[in-house]
This record gives sequence, C-alpha cells and structure tokens, in this order.
Amino acid sequence: MSRVTVKDNGAAALLARAKTLAAGRVVRVGVLDDAPKDPHKGEKPSGMSLLEVAAVHEFGAPAAGIPQRSFIRATIDLHREDLAQLQIVLARRVVAGELTADQALDQIGAKVAGWCQTRIAEGISPALHPDTIAKKGSSTPLVDTGQLRNSITWKVL
Repeated sequence: MSRVTVKDNGAAALLARAKTLAAGRVVRVGVLDDAPKDPHKGEKPSGMSLLEVAAVHEFGAPAAGIPQRSFIRATIDLHREDLAQLQIVLARRVVAGELTADQALDQIGAKVAGWCQTRIAEGISPALHPDTIAKKGSSTPLVDTGQLRNSITWKVL
C-alpha cells in the first residue's frame, strides 16, 4: 500500500484570491451624493442638487446655453491606458495576496476621482463666456466654490 501526500503550497489560497477578481464587484466614480447645492456669493438657493449640476455640466444643456464640459467620461477616455495598466498592476497584487480585491478597487476609485478633480482644476473647454467670467470672477469653467470638484468621490459596489 502506497501513501500519497498532497501539498497545497498555497495554491488553494491563490485560486481563491484570483476568484475574487471575477466576483462582479465594481467601482463607481463621480458625484454619488444627491445633496443640495449650496448657494454662494449671496445667491438664492437654486433648488438643484449637486448630482443635477454635475449632470448638466457633464452632458451640457444646450437649451439653457450650457455647453458640455465632460469631467468624468472625457477624463476616463484621456486616461484609458493608464487605467488599464493600473488594473493589471493591482490584479497582480491581489493574486499575490498583497491586497484584497476591495482594496484594489478602492485604489482605482481614488485614482480616477483624483484625475477628474485635477481635470476640473486645470480647466475644461470650451472657455467661459465673458459675462460668466465677470459674474463669477474667474475664467476656470466648473469652479466657483470648489463644491462640484470636491463632491467627486468613489464607491466600491
């Protein structure tokens, strides 16, 4: 009679970590809270939530004379290759047991949110109308108080 000894050497744990990558978890990035927009500079409350303000600027509102200034979709398009590389690096770290899948997704969310915030701070075309610049005292689109930029966040689902 022969004896067989099976040594795992961590293969089961490795497989379990790899499976977490395909567990259907996602990360959402953007304005995820529907909080009311705070008025500034003596304005009356607009009644719009930050989510509504974000959508108007992301997609534009031609009937209201507001052009599209995509700060989420265009940012992801701009950083598509960087994002793909980041996903590969983080997936390897998950498989190696250095991170959990949730930690990796959290890092992706933080990076993409930061890219979106930076894009807003640097200015998104088209340029503002001179009347708008005079009214708000700045020529940077999407930045009055920083409220919209600061509301960009992420959530792992």
